[in-house]
Amino acid sequence: MYYRFIRLQTSQESMARGMALGLFISTTPTFGFQTGIALVLAAVLRCSKIVAVVAAQLTNALTAPPIYFATYYLGAEILGTHFDSGLLDDLSMDSIKQLSGEVFGALWLGGGILGVILGVIGYFFVIGIDTKAHRQLVRARLYMERMKRKNGAEEEKID
Repeated sequence: MYYRFIRLQTSQESMARGMALGLFISTTPTFGFQTGIALVLAAVLRCSKIVAVVAAQLTNALTAPPIYFATYYLGAEILGTHFDSGLLDDLSMDSIKQLSGEVFGALWLGGGILGVILGVIGYFFVIGIDTKAHRQLVRARLYMERMKRKNGAEEEKID
C-alpha cells in the first residue's frame, strides 16, 4: 500500500491536502456519508480524491464508537454541558434521530477540533513520507521524457 501511495499520479501537496481533508471528515458526525462528502469536497478543493476517501474511512464500524465518544466528550467539556456516556452506546438511526441539538453540537464541536488536529498531523505526515522515493520517481519520469525527446530529435535528423 505504501508504494501505491507513493506512486499516485499527483503531487505530494495534493495528497497531503487529501489526507487532511479525509481525516477531518472522519471525525465529524456524518457516519455513512463520509465517503461521499470526502469525494465532493476533494473535487471542489482540488486535492487527491483517492487519499481523501481512504482517510475518511478512519471512522468505520469498529472505530466509530471510540471516535464519537472522544468527540462528544471533548465538545461537551468545552460547551460545559452534561456528559452522558450512555448516549452513544447505540448508534442506530432511531437512536441518532432522538439525540438533542445539544448532543449534536458537542459532537460537531469536538469532531471539528479533533479533525483539525488529525488533519494537521496527517498533512505533515504525508509531506514527510519518504520524499527521497518521490524524488526518484520524478527523476525517472524526467529521464524518460528526455530520452523520448532525444529519440525524436534523432529521427528528425535522419529524415
